Amino acid sequence: MHYTINQEPANSEREGCVVDPLSADSVQLEQPNINADDVPFSTSALVDVNATNVSSDEINYHLKKMYANDNNIPIEGEISQMDAASMNESKISITDVSRNEEKVYMIPRSSKPTNEYFNPNLLLGLFPTLFPHGTGAIEDSTRPVKVSFKQHIQYLLSYSDKRFERHHSFMFVVFNILQKRNACFNARLMVSNPYYKNTANQIQQLTSQDIQKALGNIAKNTYSSEANPNLNTLLKQIKTVGGKVMGSPQSRAARRTEIHSLIYSQGLPSIFMTINPADIHSPIALYFAGVNLNIDHILTDTFPSTFHRAQIVASHPVAAAKFFNLLITNILETLVK
Repeated sequence: MHYTINQEPANSEREGCVVDPLSADSVQLEQPNINADDVPFSTSALVDVNATNVSSDEINYHLKKMYANDNNIPIEGEISQMDAASMNESKISITDVSRNEEKVYMIPRSSKPTNEYFNPNLLLGLFPTLFPHGTGAIEDSTRPVKVSFKQHIQYLLSYSDKRFERHHSFMFVVFNILQKRNACFNARLMVSNPYYKNTANQIQQLTSQDIQKALGNIAKNTYSSEANPNLNTLLKQIKTVGGKVMGSPQSRAARRTEIHSLIYSQGLPSIFMTINPADIHSPIALYFAGVNLNIDHILTDTFPSTFHRAQIVASHPVAAAKFFNLLITNILETLVK
């Protein structure tokens, strides 16, 4: 953070303490009057993002007002409860377009969780801006050629307009769905084994007090694996399932086990190499991000600045992943194999 004694920015609550380097009218980081260590501050707030405090009466009120505005009816005009309910079900997002009020978006809620398996309307309803025509649903049973969920997501992330890649939450939502499916699939395989019956009996004997006590001992680094064999059985099953979930601590432990097995079998490695791909400085990453570059003839004066390259790479995570995969694959193919 950068400390300043200038009091002028304090006169406005929406003015930052330092210049935001990402704003369109700011100067580039390469210029000497901007400190790269400065952290810009901005005012933002989230109020009831889940709409838990929005009552059904308020939703019906906005529905009536929208219906009245569209049909030039005074707001005092009554609309039957059945009409309001039918509109409530048919409208995913409702906009109050009155002149004196801000736009308000109402999303009807339900107490029942939405099914994430073979539900073609799930992503269509979650991301109407990504599927503006309401077509192209994932896991659509009417599709003549069956496409898996993961393959369809990989296809969407390779769109030329890059709208799925650059969306702020699409990749996080679908990755979460894939992780849960992977965990549930491996748990199903585990519980289908005949020996799991005895394991289930041990786990059912656990109480919430046993788990709470174990968590306290783990926090104090005083946990003993011999204290409760039933709890050890539960932790073992969690480790087995988690070892198949990408990015989990259990999966990293499984990779370490494989490394130890290789060392016991083949001996210690002869070369230890750390690879640090610099995607910000690579024209290949920019090429994957859609920048029109001739990677065979790049001149220094036409190459984007460091700050501009960082912006491009940060806004195209799929391009960064493709660059990383390409670089690592080529290193393994040329140096190792």
